[in-house]
Amino acid sequence: MRLLLPLRWLGRILHGLRRLALDLLTLAVIAFVVSAGVVFLQRPGIPAGAVLWVAPEGRLVYSYSEPRWSREFGRALGRPSSEVRIRDLTTAIDRAAKDPRIRALALDLRRFGGGSLPAAHTVARAVARFRAAGKPVYAYATSYSQSAYLVAAPAGHIFLDPMGAVLITGYADERLYFGKLLTRLGVRVYTFRKGKYKSAVEPLMRNGMSAAAREENEAWLHTWWSTYVEAVSRARGLAAAQVAQYADRLPQLLTGAGGDTAALALERHLVTRVADYAAFRAALTRAVLGRPSGHLPKIGYKRYLAAAQHVAGTGAVIAVVPIDGALFTGAQALPGTVAAGATVRQIDRLRRRSAVRAVVLQVNSPGGSVYAANEIRRALLRLRRTGKPVVVSMGTLGASGAYWLSTAAQRIYAHRTTITADIGVFAVYPDLSGALDRLGIGVSSVATTPTAGALSPFRPLRPAVAVALQASVDHIYRRFVDLVAAARRLTPARAQQIAQGRAWSGAAALRLGLIDGIGGLRDAVRSAAQLAKLKT
Repeated sequence: MRLLLPLRWLGRILHGLRRLALDLLTLAVIAFVVSAGVVFLQRPGIPAGAVLWVAPEGRLVYSYSEPRWSREFGRALGRPSSEVRIRDLTTAIDRAAKDPRIRALALDLRRFGGGSLPAAHTVARAVARFRAAGKPVYAYATSYSQSAYLVAAPAGHIFLDPMGAVLITGYADERLYFGKLLTRLGVRVYTFRKGKYKSAVEPLMRNGMSAAAREENEAWLHTWWSTYVEAVSRARGLAAAQVAQYADRLPQLLTGAGGDTAALALERHLVTRVADYAAFRAALTRAVLGRPSGHLPKIGYKRYLAAAQHVAGTGAVIAVVPIDGALFTGAQALPGTVAAGATVRQIDRLRRRSAVRAVVLQVNSPGGSVYAANEIRRALLRLRRTGKPVVVSMGTLGASGAYWLSTAAQRIYAHRTTITADIGVFAVYPDLSGALDRLGIGVSSVATTPTAGALSPFRPLRPAVAVALQASVDHIYRRFVDLVAAARRLTPARAQQIAQGRAWSGAAALRLGLIDGIGGLRDAVRSAAQLAKLKT
């Protein structure tokens, strides 16, 4: 009997833990339902004379990486958000600029995770439009990262915490190269590529950046930096040289300021006031109420957006389809990827919906599977044959396979700093036979034909197979160039000249005829409405 006592106690403990887990799960579900109900009940209320409170938590993204139910569940559990959808911010700010109930805009950037230059610049332009509407904009952060400062720069009042800094340093592209490591491990990587600048495979075959890759990267980095300097200097009324000098001589300038980063930012006219959060709130309250204290009517941008959507009408629709992440074949996408099967089904559904009059693809992708890109392109062509226009809006990336599928569009828009084109092809084959041999592992096989097992990673690649793989890459490259030439109305020779696997900035792509205009999602939607003969 004594021997059974520990087992009984163990059973009771396990039973208690199981009950506790079920109770916690039940509480989580209840919290989720209550939270969703509260959000629903709060939708319509927009106080008069309110401040639109924009306090983004997380990094800017073009589309969420997890489904809505997961985000809502996480919020109910108190899990901090890690992503901020750009479209939500810009739509809320633009609507509030025209809304007589909204009196001012507050940017609370303390938990803002930043984002790429095209992403941050998109939000910054919305802030500038709000201020151009004659409404005040106040910004605050404990410290401003490079992207956070770009968002805040159009504000008329920029507050910085006394212990904070404005970190403008410029842009760099740093990559790791594994050629020497793979050789030491006995791993040989066969690479097949077409295009002088197709550098994606270089980290597997080199120990440093090639001259062609350096030329390519320096070109788009220069466009990024010049665009950033121009945007900040225009927003702050400074000379471009002043902004560039701040980054170029930051260590020396900081030493001259006695190490006081906040005082340096104020001295260089990057901020309007060095003060804590309480002082920021008091100044904003005074601007809205005429006194430094009292109840400040405000509404968060998510709640405001929900309320604005709550009263929106119905009718003809311009659908926005995100292509956000690397392209893969398959039915369901993993976070950060685009599944061709799911995307094709979505496009086909939009083709059949009579209310949908046009489709805008919001592309932010480095490319991926050529098969996936071509399947999506075919679906877009089917949609266009019904008379529905297709317009592409490129975000940070619209390269390689993403540009392939974009050739199905009637118009392509990109930011000046979008990295696009990259019209080239590559394939990679690893040979692990050397590594296995060093480990004392032998490989033996039998096959019915010489081709069977030819692509096994456990044996060296036969020369005939290598020649065949390169021929396949060359064929796909020719097909890619032909698609671009036809879609962009270029001669084959001209398309070949600007292809070569080179990634171009949006500014260069416009000059070369690879896109139709510089702009964002807002411009693409307006263009789609025009093509569909809809009023905006």
